[in-house]
Order: sequence, then structure tokens, then C-alpha cells
Amino acid sequence: MGTMNNKRLMIKVCELYYIQNKSQKEISAILGISRPQICRLITAAKEGGIVNISISNPYVRETELENRLIGRFGIRDALVVDSTCGEGENRMQSFAKEASRLVEDYIPQDARVGVMSGYTCKAMIDAMEQSPKKLKLVVPLAGGISTTNMSIHADTLAQKLADLHGTSALNLNAPAVVSDLNLAVSLRKEESIAKVLEAGKKVDIALVGIGNLSEGATNIQLGSLRKQDVDELRRQGAVASVCSSYLDKDGREVGQEILERSIGQSLKDLKKSRIIAAAIGDSKVEAIKAALKSGKIDILVTDLDTAKQI
Repeated sequence: MGTMNNKRLMIKVCELYYIQNKSQKEISAILGISRPQICRLITAAKEGGIVNISISNPYVRETELENRLIGRFGIRDALVVDSTCGEGENRMQSFAKEASRLVEDYIPQDARVGVMSGYTCKAMIDAMEQSPKKLKLVVPLAGGISTTNMSIHADTLAQKLADLHGTSALNLNAPAVVSDLNLAVSLRKEESIAKVLEAGKKVDIALVGIGNLSEGATNIQLGSLRKQDVDELRRQGAVASVCSSYLDKDGREVGQEILERSIGQSLKDLKKSRIIAAAIGDSKVEAIKAALKSGKIDILVTDLDTAKQI
């Protein structure tokens, strides 16, 4: 009887491998058959129904939605968390607590990490703990000189993330958007600003939020966008902002004139980076869809309720 047709041998190999945790090398020495034969026997046992592998997954709902998001939008990965609020928590805090642990795993040792401004990025970084994983550098991805809401500025968040990972952060001492194109060009040429912008284009990981064009959007809250800017973006069909880019419902970039007055990274600038975008909430659904349709997002981080609507 040939080795591959010997069911008892197949079962013996599988018991040694799966139950006794023997390596294929050890099984080869015990039974006196080659490792390639052992590998083929294990594969045949799985295909023939002799071995049935099941995974006890307490995150069935999350996993199903993650797979649907990946299949629908062609992104690299999706992380969906249950943001059921614990005692004393709001939805964002609950989401950030769960999501921050998962995002941390996507940041490799010695990585250069870029951070965008915003409430979602702030909540996630606030929820992170001191890490033994040392980063190479943390870079703010947008300017944001303002006397209000300093806690959500990219500079502030970059420094906090750097402190958690035993490294240093750069500072982008410039507005996110200026009123004059010539001023924007001059600012981008300033040595201290040019250095940070160049570093931002080289980050390995970019942690960003997904904004909309509501009154509560970060750029509006920080005073980066004037009313006429917002009106013009809406006229052009903008429903989302990611970094310095604005997107219509189909994920196409609009607002080129405003982008040219911006001091920070656009989605095109981050083409060599892995972009992790986080957002939750009913008001963000259309913006998230637009960002995913852009083809620029690698990993989406959201919660169950938002994922269902997407």
C-alpha cells in the first residue's frame, strides 16, 4: 500500500502533529518517512475530512464586517471593534481603548510614524500605554498654529506618541492652511518647515482621521478653513477630508486651490506610507466611504455600528 493511501499512517502522523505537538522533523525521525511525505499526509488528511480545524472566535460579528469591508473596497485590512460603553465612558473613549491596542500591533519597531490632527487620533493616542517598542521618529503631518484646541494639534499628538515610544518628535510650526498661495509657497521653502514636510513624506506608518465638512470638523474647529473655503469645497462636492486632501463621494480629490495653500501632507504625498485611517459615527459614514473609494487607505479602523452602515 502506498504511503498516501495508508489511512492509519495518515491518522498516526496527524495525532503526532496536532495532539502531541511534534514537529514534522521529529515525526520524520520517529516514523522513518521524509518530511515532504509528512507534509503531504497532513494536507491529504485535511482535504479528506480526517482533520477538521475550527477556530473559537468570540469576534464573529467584527470579523464578518472586516471581511466585507476588505472585499468591498479592496483595502489591505480592516479593524472593527465593539465600542459598547463601559462605566463612565463615551462612545469615542470606548472605541479608542479597544482600537489603540490593535493599532499598536500595526506599528513596527523602529518605524517612522506620521500623525494627523483631530479628535479621533487624540482619543486613540490618549488610550495607548507606555510601550517597550521604540520608534525611530514621529512626524506631524499637518500644520496647525492656533490658540484653541491645542490638544488635537498634530504637533501635540506627535509629541505624546513619541513619549510613549521612547523617541523624539518633530514640530511643524506653520498654519494648516494659509489665505495666500504665494505665502504657502514661501512657508514650504523655509528650512525648518521643509525639513518636517520632507520627513512626513517618508513615514512608514501614517495614523490619520477621516473628517467631514460639518461645523465640527477639525479644520473648521481649528480655524484652518474660512467659510468661503468650506463653501467652495462643498460646491465642488467634497464630503471628506483626509490629511490635506479633500474628496468627493466617489473618492476623487477636489479643492486643488485649497490644497495648494495647505502646509502638510496630501494623500498623494503619503503614497509610500501605510495609511491607517480611523473614524466612527453616523456623521462620518459618507466621508469614510469616500476615503475608502479613493484607493489610498490601507487599513480602516472603525466600530460595529459604523461598519454596518458602511
